[in-house]
Formats: sequence, C-alpha cells, structure tokens
Amino acid sequence: MNSQSIIIFRRMNFLTKKRLKTLIILLLIFPSSKIWGQSMLGIWSGKVNQNSIVYNYTLDIKKITKDSIFGITISSSKEFYSETKFKGIVNANNFSIQESELIKTNYKGTGSVCLMMLKLKKNNDRLLGNFTSSNKDIKDCGSGTVSLQLVKEKKNTAAGSKESTPTQRQEIESRPATITLSKPEELPRTTIPAPIKLNDQRKIEQRDIEILNTFRFKEDSVMIKIYDNGVIDGDVITLIVNGNIVFDKIKLTASPLTYALKAIANSQFQIECYADNLGEIPPNTGLITISSDSKTSEVLFSSDLKKSAAIKVVLKNIP
Repeated sequence: MNSQSIIIFRRMNFLTKKRLKTLIILLLIFPSSKIWGQSMLGIWSGKVNQNSIVYNYTLDIKKITKDSIFGITISSSKEFYSETKFKGIVNANNFSIQESELIKTNYKGTGSVCLMMLKLKKNNDRLLGNFTSSNKDIKDCGSGTVSLQLVKEKKNTAAGSKESTPTQRQEIESRPATITLSKPEELPRTTIPAPIKLNDQRKIEQRDIEILNTFRFKEDSVMIKIYDNGVIDGDVITLIVNGNIVFDKIKLTASPLTYALKAIANSQFQIECYADNLGEIPPNTGLITISSDSKTSEVLFSSDLKKSAAIKVVLKNIP
C-alpha cells in the first residue's frame, strides 16, 4: 500500500468515526418522538394564580401530532367551572397553548368567558409558566402564573401504612378538591346488579363510540368508579359493559357510581358512558377511575347525544 492509499484509508476511517460520533450525539439529544409523545400524553393538574386568586386547573393532553398537541382544559373554583378545547405547539421543553373553544361552563354573567394563552416550560414532570387571557370583547382579561404536575398512575399502599411522604402530599394537594380517590373497597356481590341485555331492556339508539384509552392490569379484577366532573349539573348516563347495560339512567354526582370487573369468562371489557341527557351545562362529562391493588388510573370523558365515550380494560386472564 503506497503512502497515498494510506492517507485515503485513514481519512475514510476518520470520517466514519466522526459520523458515528455525530449519530450517537443526535440520538442522545433527540430521543424518538414516540417516547417523547408518551411522556406528554395524560392529565397535568395544578393551580393558576391571578392577582392572589387561585383556581384549580387541569390540562388533559389527548393527542400529539408532530410538534402539535390537542386536548381539553378545566378551570374550577368554588363558584366557577369551565371546560375548553385547546391546541398548542411544543418546541423542545417550551409549550405555547391556546384555549380555542369553550365547551362547558356554569358562568351566567354578561359577556363571554375569557380564554387563556399559556406559555409553559417543562421541568421533569412539571409544567411551569405564565398565562394571559382575553375574549371577543376584552383584549386583556388578566394574567398570572401556572403550576402543573403530571398526574401519574398511583401505586396503592398496603393498609395500615404510616404517614404519606411529602411527594405524595404534594400530588394530592395539586388535584382539584372536588374528588378524593382512595384504595378500592371490596363490595358485596349484592350491590352489583346483573347486566341487563340490550334486547331485554329499552331500545338504545346507535351512536358513534370514541375509545379514549386502553388500560391494562396485572390483576384479574378492578373497581370502576364514575363521578360527575366539576360542577354537579344533573348529567345522567347509562353504563354499558361489553354491550350489556349494568346501570340504566343513573345521575352522576360527587359520590361515585361503582362497578366491579372480574375476569371470569372474559378478560377484556369495553365500558361505554351513554349520555341520556346533557345536564344543565352541556355536554355530559365525568371522571372515570379504574383501581386495582397496585395502581389507580383515571380518564376524563365527554359524551353527547350523537357520540359515546368509552374505555377498554384488559385484565389478567385466569385459565
């Protein structure tokens, strides 16, 4: 091999190492969009502060498309409640979120509800930043600060455990005060009615079904609890599990509608919340929690007279 060939070989070897090093750096800096998306999806709950007035605030990220996010927000206090659709742009750890459409509120005053524009920065499982607000009549409804935390699946502790840790207390305090989750209690069999086949009950109008999420558990049984969300406004639902009515025209309240799922002949369940009305503040909305001995998952739902929200639950298959 002559000197010129050696120089060319060394140069090619150097370029290969350089490209490999660049590729490794890019992989470290820019993780896959799938992992990034999974870390964003879900419920972020906390507070907004406007001139010492504090509201509960929830950001429910339901969909991610490239650098765009979509979902709903919930603002609530003792006197006020509203839900809006939002769309946002994500650039690295910076979030620009615009509430785009009011979908539910108890506000009965003159004028329209102000929509918020949020500028947030992600720090691990927290979103921190500021907001401004406006409506079609007022360009500046006020501004303030935002502090949200990702609501993770909660691991249920054994009975008789001692005082909760500071991290657990902070997570509980950051949740809206309307609902308190606790370890599911085993219900007597007599409290769970046998399913009523649709053919043997009233006629159920066919509607589109929106599957919100699929929840998987390592146990063979879970407890389902359904609450009205925010303001109790007379929402009435029929709960349908795998095509069978288990609760017919039940009004949702702050006390949960409770149903136990157990894998016997079947380990996969579709749970549909069929709206029988829209309540005083349309649409028909609520909160579903699914609890096992090891964790509690939750999801917000919204049904109307044309579409039913549903979830899927997959349990351990016991032979």
